[in-house]
Amino acid sequence: MSNEFVHSVTVPRIYKITADIVRRVREDGASLKTLIYEKKHPNVAGIYGLAVNTLQALPQLDQLFDKTQILTEQPRLNPWLARVLITELLWRKRCLKNRSKPVLTVLAYENKLREESINLGYIETFVDHKDKVKRPRYVRVNTLLLSVEKAISLFQEDGWQLLPKSTTYSSYLQSLSQLSEPYFIQDLHIPEMLAFPPSTIFHNHEGYRGGKLILQDKASSLPVHLLNPISGSTVLDMCAAPGMKATHVAAKLQNNGTIYAVEIDAKRFKTLLTQLEKTHALCVEPLNQDVLTLNSKLYSHVEYILVDPTCSGSGIVDRPKQSEMDGMPELKRLKNLQSFQVYLLRYALFNFPNAKRIIYSTCSLHPEENEEVVDEVLANVGNAYRLLPVRQLLKNNWTNFSSKKYNCGDLCLYSKPNDDFCNGFFVAVFERNFDVTLPKCKLKGGNEYNMNLTETNLNIKKDDMAKTFAHQQEKCEKKKKKKKKKKEEKEVISISDEQMKISADIVEFEVLDIDSKIKAKSKNEVEKMDICNDSFNFNKALNGSKDIQKETLDIMETKKSKKKKSKHENTFLEIDYDEKEQNKEIGVELLKIKKKKENKEIKNDKIHKIEQAEETVIGSSKKRKKSKEIY
Repeated sequence: MSNEFVHSVTVPRIYKITADIVRRVREDGASLKTLIYEKKHPNVAGIYGLAVNTLQALPQLDQLFDKTQILTEQPRLNPWLARVLITELLWRKRCLKNRSKPVLTVLAYENKLREESINLGYIETFVDHKDKVKRPRYVRVNTLLLSVEKAISLFQEDGWQLLPKSTTYSSYLQSLSQLSEPYFIQDLHIPEMLAFPPSTIFHNHEGYRGGKLILQDKASSLPVHLLNPISGSTVLDMCAAPGMKATHVAAKLQNNGTIYAVEIDAKRFKTLLTQLEKTHALCVEPLNQDVLTLNSKLYSHVEYILVDPTCSGSGIVDRPKQSEMDGMPELKRLKNLQSFQVYLLRYALFNFPNAKRIIYSTCSLHPEENEEVVDEVLANVGNAYRLLPVRQLLKNNWTNFSSKKYNCGDLCLYSKPNDDFCNGFFVAVFERNFDVTLPKCKLKGGNEYNMNLTETNLNIKKDDMAKTFAHQQEKCEKKKKKKKKKKEEKEVISISDEQMKISADIVEFEVLDIDSKIKAKSKNEVEKMDICNDSFNFNKALNGSKDIQKETLDIMETKKSKKKKSKHENTFLEIDYDEKEQNKEIGVELLKIKKKKENKEIKNDKIHKIEQAEETVIGSSKKRKKSKEIY
């Protein structure tokens, strides 16, 4: 076969999709199953198995990369696609038949990869997920859109045959273990839950696409079944995404009540919204926020609470350990998770005074996340809450319970994959004893702790709001003043121009008066000033001889004292501003002189300063090229 166009051969879509899914799970912490269903690839099982094995092999794959230098020598090879292809080559199909460039690149290193894999002891390390315990394919009927009876009837019309309902848990488990096509069975505990053979695919089923059928493992439906809210109740789902529990509660209530579904993560919140719309869960009010920031006073009417916090997920079948993916020691991870789980459960128990029943659940099999959490919180609440025995709630039809070596004893439920044919799960049921007052608790999540925290936050917010408001007011005032100042400056400039003209007229009038006196007194001095010259310079006239200046003062004093002889002391402010301010002050003062020159006596020192001001006005006028010639 010619290799001329080998580079144009595309990589099989299943490998590209799996590589992208593995990358997003590893880098973004996204949900594996959610990503797989989003891709809408027909081979869901194949992608899931390959993705799980690749995630499990990440530490080994990184070591193989270092030993073989494949990524260093082949920089164009996508590292995530390389991980998927190597996993397929070494531990799954053990061959790659495609002729695309990435596949051929990996095959070129096949001998090195196998040799290093043997040296590192990675032979037969991973077991195909299909070889593990096979769980039934559980389907929950969405009773908001379809009754259980109608759903069973529709399946029977499709050729499925319903097995007789079991009366005991042991007989039910036996039926599950032998379940094969074309048979299905109704769940012993949850009537709306149907179980089909493990290989059954519903992703393309009309009922699934229309929101009438929900693909949900039985274990994750147990918390809502044990919560058992009555119609018209108010329920709080503290960690709601992807929405399985919230929609299940809505179906239990038949949309008659209120469900607050809280989810902090924005992406998961979008998934929640999609699920609510798809299932017609109209009584659910989604809240995209941290549940620990809820004002418990606004939600004090909540009667039932679901607490299903982030956990290790150790109970989920085929799920790779998080410690294998990020390298964090398992014990350290569990302690970190436990701290948050205690905080969240304590918050639920202490801050909602009307809560009747609270469910704490995890998809973990570790006591650190289960019995230890329950014991720690129980020690805080005293007799205000008590644990209900799940054994009795399920009418003795269950086999796995919490360990008696803990204070909670065997009152809590465990589901275990090998025994119960569903994912591993833990459920504890807390019931409020309203005869006992809730004690005060200053620990994280406690009523006093959260009250103080809330009050502090409120005070901080109020202070911040007050400061912000004051700052904004100050800012607005500054803007107003700035605008007003600009407006005044414009007006002053226009007024100053007018005043300059008036000042010039005043000066001209005074100088002409001076001129007539000077002509009569001394022709020689007049010739010095060149008053009769066509290009008479006013500045020279004002700066003439000392005799002329004295004469000017005498004349002006005589004219001003005709109407009023009383002397007044008045201080004229020294002009020490910029050019515009000078024009404004001078013009205004000169205008006052014009208006009052007939009835106000001005002292000699003021007249002298006015004379100086007149000189400044003329100087400014020259700068503006608006000077006048005075004759």
